[in-house]
Amino acid sequence: MKSIKEVIIRLNCDNVLECFYGLNEADIQVFNVLRRLNSARIDVLSRELGKGENSIYKSLQKMMVAGLVTREKKILDDGGYYYLYSVENTEKIASEMNSLLDRWYYRMKKVIQEFIEMDKKESETELKLKV
Repeated sequence: MKSIKEVIIRLNCDNVLECFYGLNEADIQVFNVLRRLNSARIDVLSRELGKGENSIYKSLQKMMVAGLVTREKKILDDGGYYYLYSVENTEKIASEMNSLLDRWYYRMKKVIQEFIEMDKKESETELKLKV
């Protein structure tokens, strides 16, 4: 686990997705290309990034589970189909990040308070032992 100080120092638009959603560099590349294209099929993303379709698919799956990407099934005239992937609305993503940050902040404040109280309890125990 990285320290909070380290995360704050290197925080930027790309690694905010790493911090909140656990995306790696490859996932973030897929996200950025998909955002630039508005929507795309896996084969298009594969060509754009020069990566195999399997690795693109894995990144897309991770982002769909995280709610960052949506997938729409398109039916072809000849009876086949394909999936079109799109980045979720950035305001919706930002709203979720703000909500997660608020919950994290509240939890951290609570843990810090517990840390302080733990020290007080240890001091009280030491005083009782001396008496």
